[in-house]
Amino acid sequence: MKARKVKGLESAAPLRANAALILATRLDELQELSAEALEPGAETALHDMRIAAKRLRYVLEIADPCFGPEAEAARRLAKELQSLMGDIHDCDVMLTRVEGIATMEALLRTRRELLHGRFRELWAADETQEALSGLSRAL
Repeated sequence: MKARKVKGLESAAPLRANAALILATRLDELQELSAEALEPGAETALHDMRIAAKRLRYVLEIADPCFGPEAEAARRLAKELQSLMGDIHDCDVMLTRVEGIATMEALLRTRRELLHGRFRELWAADETQEALSGLSRAL
């Protein structure tokens, strides 16, 4: 997935102003991808959302001091989402490699279902939505 272009960046602008534009764009990407990624079989959307979480996290690692505790909470959330979606992606990749080995396929499918359930719970959690809206307000 190609990152969405950030509009309005100015080389002479302060870090906070440009970081706010970048973060707003990355946050929008993450939220837009979530609807499809929440569907159990949406491997590509989930992978794209993981990449979006990674991009958001990396910008926050540089710029979160500019935005206070809301940015820190969002950075922790992005890291948790990225990790969980990475575990799901690992199952998806491994499933293509163990075709025909019924026990391994069953194990990986069960693990993926459990992880995806955790992902859905994490995304729906009040703390998650507060972290995302808190970051939006801080920007």
